[in-house]
Amino acid sequence: MQDALALKTRPLLPGFGVEILDIDIASADREMLDAVIDTFHRNGAIVLRNQSLTPAQQVAFTREFGEPEGNVREEFTHPDFPEIMIISNKIVDGKPIGNPEAGLNWHTDFQYGVRTALCTLLYGIETPAVGSDTLLADLCAAWNALPEEKQQQIDGLRTHFSYQLFQEKRGVALTQEQKDAMPDVLHPLVRRHPADGRKAIWGLAVGPVKRLVGKDGEEMDEEESIALIKELIAFCTQEKFVYAHKWQPGDLLVWDNRCTLHTGTRFDFDKYIRHVHRTWVRGDIPF
Repeated sequence: MQDALALKTRPLLPGFGVEILDIDIASADREMLDAVIDTFHRNGAIVLRNQSLTPAQQVAFTREFGEPEGNVREEFTHPDFPEIMIISNKIVDGKPIGNPEAGLNWHTDFQYGVRTALCTLLYGIETPAVGSDTLLADLCAAWNALPEEKQQQIDGLRTHFSYQLFQEKRGVALTQEQKDAMPDVLHPLVRRHPADGRKAIWGLAVGPVKRLVGKDGEEMDEEESIALIKELIAFCTQEKFVYAHKWQPGDLLVWDNRCTLHTGTRFDFDKYIRHVHRTWVRGDIPF
């Protein structure tokens, strides 16, 4: 396999993420694809600019990371490629073609699944000149910066995630089939990365979380749980831990859900169009 160090890169943040230069994913050979995937696993996020991908090519590249994860809600999936979720405020024939509000809070994709998402790929087709940035927080750097006393307090806690609760808060009624497909799960608040064992403050979210579970297996008070989660989110999303991606058409951003939080920023819906395609990859059970 080609040594990943042969790739031309530049860091997104010191110690986190890289932009990979001068690669056309649609025409990359096997050795180049292997080098890109290896670079991803070691860095937490990669950016590839000036891409021109068809939906089929995006799904094919997604498969280089693993098996694409499906979408529980299908109303905004691509008509020919259900692996692709369309995120857009574009209106065609009087109807929205995508979800305009996706991802506008700090979270990690598919945390509420039994097997969480390994990575997310976001491909920009139309991107606003102002706003709609994607912010990525480096959760390994945040863990390393956390005082030892706080590390000892939270290591071993688990987060109770509920997809049903998450959708109820948003006013979405799930079918029984959807409820059965997405049962409540417990995941570690601090997880290890399977590539090299590095630790990350991981089980962080507000919307899909019921409460934390203590090291003794007892459920913590809901108010206390959410307060601690909010405290940790505030710590992890300090500017020094966050990469802000300024979108250009043709950008492909891939982030590692095993060691990051992310959010989108708002933009002027009346002035700009955002049209991006999202795919994600089925991961493992966090440990």
